[in-house]
Amino acid sequence: MSEGPIKIAIVGPGAMGCLFASLLSGDGREVWILDHRPERAALINERGVTVESAGKERTSRVRASGDASEIGPCRLAIFCVKSGDTESAARSASPLVGPGTDALSLQNGLGNVEVLEAAFGDGRTLGGTTAQGANLIGPGRARHAGFGETVIGQPGGGVDRAEAAARIFRECGIETRVTDDLAGLIWSKLAINAAINPLTALLNVNNGFLAECPETLELMRLAAGEVKAVCDKEGIRLLFDDPFQKAAAVARATSANVSSMLQDVRAGRPTEIGRISGAAAERAKAAGLDAPVNRALYLLVKALERSYGGGGGKL
Repeated sequence: MSEGPIKIAIVGPGAMGCLFASLLSGDGREVWILDHRPERAALINERGVTVESAGKERTSRVRASGDASEIGPCRLAIFCVKSGDTESAARSASPLVGPGTDALSLQNGLGNVEVLEAAFGDGRTLGGTTAQGANLIGPGRARHAGFGETVIGQPGGGVDRAEAAARIFRECGIETRVTDDLAGLIWSKLAINAAINPLTALLNVNNGFLAECPETLELMRLAAGEVKAVCDKEGIRLLFDDPFQKAAAVARATSANVSSMLQDVRAGRPTEIGRISGAAAERAKAAGLDAPVNRALYLLVKALERSYGGGGGKL
C-alpha cells in the first residue's frame, strides 16, 4: 500500500460496525464501511454515521460502498458481521486484503478467526473481543450502550501484529490491550456469551434480569460450567477462575443492555446461536463430554428462529 492516510475498512454496517467506524474516523484516517446492500451504503455516504452517547450525537463522515474493489487494500479490515456471515463476507471483502493488511475479527462465537485464516492465509489474521456495547437504531445510526476494553491477539501466539493494530485503536481513544493467548480470550468471551445471550433471547429480557432471578442464575452457572469443562479438558486457559461469577458480574454491570441475540430475535433475524451454544456443545462432544444445557439452549433458540414466520412472530 502507498503512503498516506491509514485506511480502515469496517466489514458490516451493524451496531458495532457503525460504532467502530465512528470511533476510528478522523485525524488522518480514511474509514470505509463495506455494506452488502448498495442502497444502504449510498445512504451512509450521504448522511455519514451517527452515534448517540450520553444524550449527545456525533456524526462522522465515513465512506461506504457495496463493492470492496472500490475501497481497495486497507491497513485494517475489521469484521463486524454476524458469525454466520463470516465466510461470505470474507469472499466479498477479499479486495480489501493486500500484503500489508490485517483482517481483524471482533465477532462473537467460535470459528471466525479460522474462517478468515482460510480465506486470507497465515499471518494476515487477528482476533479479538470488545466490551464496547452498541444498539442499532437505524441505517448508519447506533446508540453507544456501554464502554469497555477491546483486546486483540494473533493466532499462534506472539503480539507484534496485534500490538500494531492495538496502537491504531489507542490513538483513537479506544481502550485496547493485546494478548498472546487468543484462544483463551475467545473462549472466555464464549463462556460469558453462552451464559447470557441465549437466556435473554428466550426470555425477552435485558441482561440485568438474569442476575436477579434464581432460575436464570442456575442456568447461567450450568451453561458457563459446561464451557469451562471443555477448556479444562483441552488445556485452554480462561481469563478468570469462575466463568459463572464473571458472567453474573457482566450481566449486573450491563443490566440495561439488550444483548445482540435479543436484538436479532426482536428484529426477526437469524441469531449467532450456532457459533455460541451450538459450538460449545459440539466441542464438548468432540472432547468426550456432555453439554446438555448448551445443547438445549441451542435447540430452543433455533426453534424460536423458526417461529418468526409462523404462529410466534417477532417479539
